Amino acid sequence: MLCAICVNFDVRKLLLTAAAQPPKGFNDPTAPDTLECLRPAVPRFFEHHPNLLSLRSAADKCDLCASIWQAYASNTHPWELVQEELLKGISTKQIFVGTTAWDATLSGMPHISVIQEGEKGAIRTLALFEVCAQRCHEPADNSDLLARSIYSNSGSKGCLQLAAELLGNCINKHKSCSRQYPASSKLPTRIIDVEGTNPKLVDGGGKHETFAALSYCWGGDSEFILTGASEQLFRQGRPLSNFPATIRDAISITKAPGIRYIWIDALCIIQDSREDWAQEASRMRDVYRGAVVTIAAACAAKTTEGIFRERAVSTHPECWLNWKNGDSNPPKVFLRLGSELWDERMHQSVLNTRGWVLQETLLAPRTLWFGQQQICLECPKGSVDETGRTIRIVEIYRSKEFIQLVRREIIPGWRRQLIDLLREMHIPLAMKIPSLSLPTIIHARDLETIRHRAISWKPFTLQGYFKPPANIFGFSHFDFWLKIIENYSSRQLSQATDVLTALSGLAREFHQATGDMYVAGLWKRDIIQGLTWSRFPVRKKLPDGRVDNEPTLSNQYLAPSWSWASILGKKVLFMAETQFDHVKQFAEVLDIDIQTATHDPFGAVKGGSLTLRAPFLELDSKDLFIPPDSSSRYPKLSQFIFDVLKSGGGSEYGQKHRGYAEQKFAILKLVYWRRTLSSTERACFLILESVQDSNDWRRIESLNLTSKETVLWDSKEVLEKLAILDEIKHALKRHVVRII
Repeated sequence: MLCAICVNFDVRKLLLTAAAQPPKGFNDPTAPDTLECLRPAVPRFFEHHPNLLSLRSAADKCDLCASIWQAYASNTHPWELVQEELLKGISTKQIFVGTTAWDATLSGMPHISVIQEGEKGAIRTLALFEVCAQRCHEPADNSDLLARSIYSNSGSKGCLQLAAELLGNCINKHKSCSRQYPASSKLPTRIIDVEGTNPKLVDGGGKHETFAALSYCWGGDSEFILTGASEQLFRQGRPLSNFPATIRDAISITKAPGIRYIWIDALCIIQDSREDWAQEASRMRDVYRGAVVTIAAACAAKTTEGIFRERAVSTHPECWLNWKNGDSNPPKVFLRLGSELWDERMHQSVLNTRGWVLQETLLAPRTLWFGQQQICLECPKGSVDETGRTIRIVEIYRSKEFIQLVRREIIPGWRRQLIDLLREMHIPLAMKIPSLSLPTIIHARDLETIRHRAISWKPFTLQGYFKPPANIFGFSHFDFWLKIIENYSSRQLSQATDVLTALSGLAREFHQATGDMYVAGLWKRDIIQGLTWSRFPVRKKLPDGRVDNEPTLSNQYLAPSWSWASILGKKVLFMAETQFDHVKQFAEVLDIDIQTATHDPFGAVKGGSLTLRAPFLELDSKDLFIPPDSSSRYPKLSQFIFDVLKSGGGSEYGQKHRGYAEQKFAILKLVYWRRTLSSTERACFLILESVQDSNDWRRIESLNLTSKETVLWDSKEVLEKLAILDEIKHALKRHVVRII
């Protein structure tokens, strides 16, 4: 039922108009095969009610008006909906129905927008809708502009058939996916054979077959697992009804497209054998990379919850509209709130807070997500959800597209030599000198010619600044790695000692692409920037309501003190060199030594050292948490360190400090940055403490001094930091320091 105004609304014409908009596109350097086609919005396509009062009055007798009003009212404070407020300001303005700007490569289809325009260009969005077709009742024309209805249950026959269809489309129609990721690969050491009614554990035996993998949360369930005692029982086969709900549903999903095998860590790794766990953990890269699809149980927090869900019925009325294509009996389409199926619960689920899952997701060529509201298949081409919406992940480092790029960009030996040569000459890689263009660098073969030409290069100028395209992987892999670490470090691990193990598969991918040496979560070529990390502390609420940073003394060895993996905490942040146009590294790497805990060079470590030659200053403080007295040789620096540790820092210090009589503290100057246009300068130092009965040092905190030469509103702070730098400028002396 539509009112006299809405009956004239032609939703088909609106979508065709939006699709016909000329794109404002550009080539995405991180995805060279993709031309982003951002089509402009069509905001005022249809003149709707003259104001909100008119809309509210019509809502009782019109489905479209009711949908718009309820969408607006549900996201608005009640006091804004009273009569007197509806007679004020933007509420009295004309209402329009149109579309938002949209990009076919990012969102797949335009969204209907209902807006009001206020003074000075202000726009208020009342509602956003998707235009949907009932599944199996789609219009014969232009149905690619329409979303689809979802199934009432994610375990229904129709939904599982759709999952199999989405997987088959990627395997059979995406040439780049199928070329790089064959449907069959070498089976893992052990795997679950789901054929028949009693799934059983079998040996891979080096055979090449098609198999799936499962990504899920154990949720504390430690009973239904593979152990030395239960192995024979699993090999004999167990009734499907005996399996926990999440694993049981995963087996049903595996069977839907005709896949015979599935890898599940709890059932394929002997959980009470440290040796087997270490060996199989080092092979997880091959498992997730080799699986034709990884099933992600994003709606289950534990194995007893299961994957399949009844879908909640919408609380908003369905608004049916005619698809006016000229037929005497036009097909029907309906409007669905745009936010209704944005499955935020899937992205914010317990599964996506787990550290192991980041690697499992990125390494898998395809992930079939089962969320609370719908399913979604993600592959290097993007993702397609149950409604038919296609989405590309904008942050390239979080996508399968990125990992596919990594695997393509195996750097030739000559380019690795070139990278090392540029670093040897202290030439920033994120910089282009006018006399030598980037294409020349990439295609050059004669390194001696480059060396001679480099002699004539002029000092850095702003005109010479250049940030290399992200797809030239040899020149930007470290930036991507830092982004991955920032994401990974905000996730949780059941065992803190897994901090490096849960990244080992990704580290191996990067190593194969770059040839660089992996050192406890960082890379040798970019180790100086890697040392600039800081980590948010774990905050604990005390009984009196105060919040404590909980600088717990850790008895578990996680990594060398100079690695971000050496402490417990929240998100890790690094200083991004690309934000500055001048970078000077003061520290010179003389040696790096890593002792791995297992045979896996990318897994856990049991020791390590980093030897640097850098500007160094021994402090006269005996305890950094004690305010400096008047006799201090460096009172400004000592006071600044004390203030930093007491004002929210100190988590790293609290976990690493190992005090003893006659202990010494020192600072080491690591790197300096400058941003010319804003006159911003930043210097990064490491705070070190001596190690008892040795000449080694331990990193216990990072220290950043940032200043602007001309900032009036914080001149006192600027002067203080400049004074600190001036106080220690002549005291810093180059020294060889070994940090463990």
